[in-house]
Amino acid sequence: MIFVLIVVGLMLAANAANAEEIHNYRMCRNTRCEVYDVFIDPCPEALDNKPCELPQGINASIIFKYKPKFGSETPQTRLYAETLLMDLPFMDMDPNACLYTACPMLMNVEQNWLYNLFISTDYPKNSYTVKLKFWDNGPKADRKDECCFKFDMKIV
Repeated sequence: MIFVLIVVGLMLAANAANAEEIHNYRMCRNTRCEVYDVFIDPCPEALDNKPCELPQGINASIIFKYKPKFGSETPQTRLYAETLLMDLPFMDMDPNACLYTACPMLMNVEQNWLYNLFISTDYPKNSYTVKLKFWDNGPKADRKDECCFKFDMKIV
């Protein structure tokens, strides 16, 4: 467990060194967590507080710290593009949140998240509000136990 935390910490430090911190993210309504120190790589546009412009065919890293107000042995996650009618999931994301953060997820403990998003050529070039959400998927999970935040990006 300690080895996993050290490796995740080193990966976060290495990725954050080349990433830009974004400040224009927003928490979703009724979310049960704190999210801070959000970095996206590449995102030089963040220096001007503009949405990240991500070219098709690259990998982009999403790195952040969070403190959930719930714990989970089996957290699930999804990345969505918000639309007027419904949230459309980025299908390349494995929903097992333990691939991106240390598990079990501990209540009121600061933790790190690292997700590498491949910007597929199948994704239309457009501006998007992206929603990253994770939740407790255990047998006694409360539907309110979720963390969610949004940020803007443009696929170019």
